[in-house]
Amino acid sequence: MPQTFTRPTPGFDICALDSLFEGHEPRLAHMRDAAAFARDLRPVFDLEAGHGTLLERSALLHDIGYAPALRRFGYHPLDGALFLDGQGEHPWVVEGVLRHSQADRKTERFPGVTEEYALRQPLSEADWLVRAVTVADWRAAGVGGRVSFARRFQDIAVRNPHNPDKVRRAGVMVGEVRDWFLEQAGEMGLKRPLPWVFCDVDNTLIRPGDRLSDATRAAVGAYRQAGGEFSLATGKHPLSIRPLVRELGLSSVQVAANGACLLGADGVTVLAHLGEAAEGLRAALEGLGLIIAVYREDGIEPGRMWDSGLDEVFDRYAEIRPVRTPLSGRVLKILCITDGDDLRREEELRRLAAELGVDCCRSDRHFLEFLPASGNKGLAARTVMEGRGWPVLHSIAIGDTENDEPMFAMCGACAAVGGATEGARFGADWTIGRCEADGVADFLDRLRAGGGWRALRSGMTI
Repeated sequence: MPQTFTRPTPGFDICALDSLFEGHEPRLAHMRDAAAFARDLRPVFDLEAGHGTLLERSALLHDIGYAPALRRFGYHPLDGALFLDGQGEHPWVVEGVLRHSQADRKTERFPGVTEEYALRQPLSEADWLVRAVTVADWRAAGVGGRVSFARRFQDIAVRNPHNPDKVRRAGVMVGEVRDWFLEQAGEMGLKRPLPWVFCDVDNTLIRPGDRLSDATRAAVGAYRQAGGEFSLATGKHPLSIRPLVRELGLSSVQVAANGACLLGADGVTVLAHLGEAAEGLRAALEGLGLIIAVYREDGIEPGRMWDSGLDEVFDRYAEIRPVRTPLSGRVLKILCITDGDDLRREEELRRLAAELGVDCCRSDRHFLEFLPASGNKGLAARTVMEGRGWPVLHSIAIGDTENDEPMFAMCGACAAVGGATEGARFGADWTIGRCEADGVADFLDRLRAGGGWRALRSGMTI
């Protein structure tokens, strides 16, 4: 646990980061996203305000040694620490930069660096900060953006196909860092024993066409009875999930339309919408001869080429049927029916989304969705938790495909069901049982019986 806080000296002027990293903006984006994650770590480490400030500052500056102007030894943790020390930075911040991500164990390939580290005795009182900065480092993508531990490892593996030793070391490292987080989260769980679970619906909680199983209904009920929170996080229209919310007896706020809105006791709250991009997007998709469904606040509106036979597909997915009369209200998302195996069409549509400034993701092999750039399941889950004063990282996401990955990145940990897409499995901390085998129910029971975070560890088989 952190010891008594000492007010830091003025130290390095943060405003100088932009000029130091001119031409190297992706690295600076990574540093800023690490600092943002460190802010969410404060309740995990139960930090007072002063310690929290030191942690955020350390996470922001942890890679400052990559700035070309600061190069001395060519080893960024040491170069950054030496520079910050000369700037009068707080010793704990210097320590966090010097030893983050086990930098003091990787010096042998850099001439003179091992000797420099030998001159600097570790500050035991800052051990907690070094670990916390390391966790933040491994939850921020190398070029910016928030990611899960597993996705961070996959990014390294993809960028280093000809360096298997680096990939191997990264695999070992991510396991250690995840376990650091889980250990600390277990301490946080003494106040709120069970993490908030955000769970996808189709092919995760329920297989389309099936009914909710007795085992799943019982597991969700037992989890909530034990003090855990459980929310659906789905691409469905909010009107579609009301029966399921009632069947599960949920009182929490639900995430709908892939994060564009929330469903609570007081009705639907729109968080983001397609705005002026909606009409241009609709025209472009129909101009390509594609079948679409437009999700508005009050219902679903079919596109011009809608086939009435698709109504039965919507029935199978327990989605409300599109209505043939024009609807009012903001456009939450546009669902496009197109086969994911058509890679040329997929690339074309994703390029269209980028040109129009909207997001695009797959929720099913046959469904490609166009979403507001400021709306996804991760941001919506964050809104739900912040509305309750709940620590954002005291949460677990469960899903099966691309539209769940923003939720994987936002929550403290994540699991993909067996049979999930390859991308979802590679981005998840664990793979649990298949949807049709009540994988979510088994996972919830394991969490409940094991006391939440204490039931989890890196590399375990579920």
